[in-house]
Parts: sequence; structure tokens; C-alpha cells
Amino acid sequence: MNTRLYNLGKLRQSILVIMSILLISTIIWKLFITKNKIIAKDYLLLASISPDIIIAFQQNKPELWKDYVTVITAGQNLTVESKENLLNTILIQLDRGIDFQELNWYGIDKNIRKSAQYYRTLFDKYSVYTPGKYLFPLAQTCYYIDTYGADREGGLRSHQGTDLFDKKGTPIFSVCQGTVEKLGWNRLGGERVGVRGKDGNYYYYAHLETINQDLFISKEINKGELIGTMGNTGDAITTPVHLHFGIELLNGEWLNPYPLLKVWEYQRFDITAKNEWCYFGLIEKTI
Repeated sequence: MNTRLYNLGKLRQSILVIMSILLISTIIWKLFITKNKIIAKDYLLLASISPDIIIAFQQNKPELWKDYVTVITAGQNLTVESKENLLNTILIQLDRGIDFQELNWYGIDKNIRKSAQYYRTLFDKYSVYTPGKYLFPLAQTCYYIDTYGADREGGLRSHQGTDLFDKKGTPIFSVCQGTVEKLGWNRLGGERVGVRGKDGNYYYYAHLETINQDLFISKEINKGELIGTMGNTGDAITTPVHLHFGIELLNGEWLNPYPLLKVWEYQRFDITAKNEWCYFGLIEKTI
């Protein structure tokens, strides 16, 4: 009887341990999923910012571009009168050299202030727009437009990247430091390389003509290292030669890379922003 009771006790103890492990694992997994969703939301918000605004202020206010872009973007849905109020209160303070954290927001809607503070936090938390942190994937400018979300295969799927067009054999370079995660052929991408960036995102280079033979799965790759050459392999066999460049976030959602590419292009080749350099011009044309 004692042996039987002892065995039952051990069984209950084992069950409790297993249940505790499962509970802790579930909590950790949910926290992981939640964290990835938050990070994805942050990147989606960053990608929604006009690249022309970022470029304009990086050109003209290189030390304070984060502050100016933050304020302009936070006010993008305001009325013309409210935009002018934002200009005459906050941007003038920045012009006078007042630190962002010391700005006087009196008379400005508190939601605009909260939005601005959140954008400012994102610029510090993620370096995707910080000069020198990422690299345009070609050694020269090229033709590309924003086709993210466009129909493919008669609407069966959507375009989840940006196509950059140039001649066959154009060298393609890694936009960031990371680890080679995928290499070789797949049906849609043809010859492709997938790099897991140090930032956690997955960078996808597809339709390559050739792949750098020095690359292999799990290889550490540096920003600016050769990925391969431009082609039209995979489902691009009937299209002009181009690189399909995609960015997959940690939660599996694809990010529109177009705004990022425009800023990286400017940072590498000093491409001038489309907008005139003036607050009212930026406000009228972009927010």
C-alpha cells in the first residue's frame, strides 16, 4: 500500500511538473509572439512615413532630422490651420535649437504630442533610416517604382516586394549584416538568396542570374558583400531582367521595402528629394 501511495504521489508530482513546464512554455511563446507583433507594427509604421520627408530633412537638417520628421509626420492628418499652428509652435522651437524632449507643446492636441513622441522613439529604437546602417543593393541608381501589393498570377497572390530593373549581370549586394539562411532555386524566385539580418528581419533577393559562390547556408555576411547578379530566373523568365527585393518581418508579414530603398538610395547616391526644402512646401505636398 505504501509503495502504491508513493507511486501515486510521484505520478501527481510528475504531472504537476509537466503542467508547469507547459504553462511556462505557453506564456513564453505568447510573449514571443506578442513581441514580434509589436516589432512588426513598428516597422509597418516606419514604412508608412514619406521617404521624401526623410530625405529632405537628412539633406538639410542632418543632425536633427529625426526631430523634424517626427513632428511633420505626426501632423500629417491635421487641417491646414492646425498644420500652420504646429509649424509656428513646434518647428520654430526646433529651429531655435530647443531639444526635442524640452519642447513646449502648449496649444497642440495631446494626441499629436503622443504620436510625435512615439515616432521619435521608433527612430531611436530602429536604425532602418539611420545613415550608414543599411545599403542600397546596387552600386548605381536604377529604375523601380512602388508596386507592393499589386496582383500577381491573376490575383491569386500579391506582390510582396519591390522590383529593381537593370541589365543582366548587374551585381547585387547585401543591404545589411546578417546570416545566409536560404540559398538556391525555388519556383517563384528562381535563383535566390535569403539573409537573416542582425535586426531579425529576413531579406530576400530573387530572380538572380548567378549566386556568389562564396555564400553558403549559415555563413555570416557583411553589409555590401556580393549576393549575386541580376537576372530573370524563376517566374520572371518572361519579364525584363530585375531584382525582386523583399523584407519579411519576424511575425511572417512582408514589409513594403520601397520607402526604405528610396532613403537608402539617397544615402548612397545623394538623390535629391522631390519636395522643395521649405516647411510649408513639405506640409502642403506631403502631410
